[in-house]
Parts: sequence; structure tokens; C-alpha cells
Amino acid sequence: MGSISPLPLAAQERALSDRVIPPSRQGKVDSSKADTPNGGRPEIHTVEDMAQSALYTAPGAKAYAALAAQASNGMWPVTLAYRCKYPRGGTSIKAPVPQPMEVFDGVYSIGDDANNIWAIDTDEGIILLDALTNEEDARNIIVRHMEQVGLDPRRIRIIIVSHNHLDHFGGAPYLKSISGARIGASTADWDGDSIYGRMPPRGEGDFDISDGEQITLGGRTVTAYLTPGHTAGTLSFVFPVSDKGTPHVAALFGGQGKPRKMEDYVQFLEGLQHFSEETDRMQADVILSNHTVGDDGLTRIAQLAERKAGEPNPYVVGREGVIRYDALFRACLSADIDQMVWDQTHPAPAK
Repeated sequence: MGSISPLPLAAQERALSDRVIPPSRQGKVDSSKADTPNGGRPEIHTVEDMAQSALYTAPGAKAYAALAAQASNGMWPVTLAYRCKYPRGGTSIKAPVPQPMEVFDGVYSIGDDANNIWAIDTDEGIILLDALTNEEDARNIIVRHMEQVGLDPRRIRIIIVSHNHLDHFGGAPYLKSISGARIGASTADWDGDSIYGRMPPRGEGDFDISDGEQITLGGRTVTAYLTPGHTAGTLSFVFPVSDKGTPHVAALFGGQGKPRKMEDYVQFLEGLQHFSEETDRMQADVILSNHTVGDDGLTRIAQLAERKAGEPNPYVVGREGVIRYDALFRACLSADIDQMVWDQTHPAPAK
């Protein structure tokens, strides 16, 4: 197995602060939120906010967007702004990297400001959900953060990749080299091309994950579901967690960004329906995400860091929160579909 040799702490912090976001992906900072954990990410709390922020022009799209704001009911302001952003693109904003921490018993947040990485500790090793973009990220963010919370990266036994975009799988080969971990992903994403990279060839012990498959290690089980749309083989997950001994069920939808084609939007909605049926069946009451904009993660991590004894865990949103999350997600996708159809049938007047 390889060695672990992250940059010195000061050099790591410089590398993180010097990251450059390409202009095409750079989002507009909301100056009123610049000093919050969100780092200036926009928020939508109300129907009025939605009307001002999301630039839908189709009557049906506006109606769907209003429904999304009503469904969110103020519970998911960052996620709502990201989901119902129109036109698409320009969403990346560099915020302070959140401190790694134990969010649930044995479940740790160890990612950066954009990508949540989740480490599930067990008696037989660690399950890792996603792996960031490259070896540098894996060394200087994942390894560093694991060590800060007392986890040994060499104990990683399974790396589950939610989908074949580079920012989710790129660090996996390095992490496998230092730990011997097995990498799992859906067959479609192992073998399929992506505009954001291609998965490495399957190596020793690597495996394909099918719909409804249970991945178990050390008495902890993650159940994976195929939810295509973001990619052809996007995986989403449901797994039990506990907060100071109190049991809960976490749901993590694996595809966050908007697709580009109508057929992918339809698949996305079908995947959401499939996943919501499973979260209903398992009575999920926690939302996690592989992107911080997908679970208002930067806000929740900051709240968790200030949590006092007896206060609730901000990630426990209850059945209401899970249902509202699903509803706003669907309504925003439907707003995009309606707008796409409107644009095709109502061409802009010639200038």
C-alpha cells in the first residue's frame, strides 16, 4: 500500500484558498450572505424570493417554481436556490472549507466547501461515500480531515462512488492505493462515458452495484438504488444512523446537478419517484448530500459545531423535511421541463 504524505498544513490551506473556479461555473455571490458559512451562496426562502431570483419566463415554470418554494417552507433555502436556478450554470462559489466532524455516531463529514464526503466507521473498517477529484484532493482534504477526527485512512475498506463525474471518483485510486479498499459503482457508470471524466478500469476487488443492493461492513449497511438522470447510473443511498444513541434513517440522493436533455429530466423524475418510495418505506428522517448545496450542508455543519447539550441535530429534519425536500426537488425539475417546452414552442421574436 502507498504512503500518506499530505502537504504541510500551511501549504494545504494555501492550496485550498488558491483554487480557481472557471468563469463558466462561477456563481454570483450574494453580498448579504458573504459572511455566513455559505460564503455568499444565494438563498430562497419564500415564493416572493423565488419570483425575484429564479428567472423563469414560462407561466407553467413560474407556477412550478412557486410550488417548490411552498414545499420548501424555508427549510432548504440554499438547496432551493440551486435546484430552481434558471438559466442553469454559474453556481460554483468558493466558501470556507467546513471543519470535519462526527455528524452522527460513527458517521463523519470530511469533504470541502462544495463536495460532502461521508465516512462511515465500523468495527471492520470504513465505508467512504465518494472521493473528490484527484490525488491532491484525496491527500489534502480527505486524508487530512480523517486524521483530524481520529480516523485512519488505511482502514478504508469500501469506496462507494455515487456517479461517474470526476469530482466524485477522482481520488478513489489514490485512496485505494493506501488502504486496499474496494471501489463500487453502478455498471452503467463504470462503463459509460461522461463529460466530466471516465471511471478508472475496475481493479482487484472492485465491484458493480445494482438497484436495491445492500453493502454491509462491520454491522453497518448502506442500501443503494439506481436513480439515473444526472448520469446513466447515478446511485442514491439509504442507511441507518444514530445520534447519541437515538436511531434515525439517512437518505442521500446521488445526483444533484441539472441534466441537459429532456429525456434525462424524465429519467431524473423517475429516479426521484423510485427513491422517494424507498425513503417512505424506510421512514427516512435525515437528508445528507454529496454536495453541500444539496443539503444546506455548510449551514448545518456550522450549526452542528455550535450545538449544545440537549439541542437537536440540525441534520435530523424529520419526515416532514424529507418529504418537503423531495417535493421541492420534483417541482424545480418540472419547472425546468416546462420552461424547455415553452422555449421550444415560443421562440423569441426576431430583433
